[in-house]
Amino acid sequence: MTPENPTDHLQRELSRAVEKLKADLDRVELLTAALSAFHRPVPDYEPTFRHTQRMSLSAHELRGESERIKSGRERADRRKAEMHASE
Repeated sequence: MTPENPTDHLQRELSRAVEKLKADLDRVELLTAALSAFHRPVPDYEPTFRHTQRMSLSAHELRGESERIKSGRERADRRKAEMHASE
């Protein structure tokens, strides 16, 4: 094996370093573009349709679980009483 010429070795090392620098610069460019995109505020959004204006909201009183069970039992007792009365 012949000894390597120092100039050839330096040229290869320099070429390798330049290629790595190009890859790093590409990565920096990509990250800079992403950072600038996230840095800008989100633009205002105005939908062209207004389906939410037709929506009407109304409040309903919700019964507690014990009240529902109690009213269900009362209905069942009334049905039983009606069945016995019709017999």
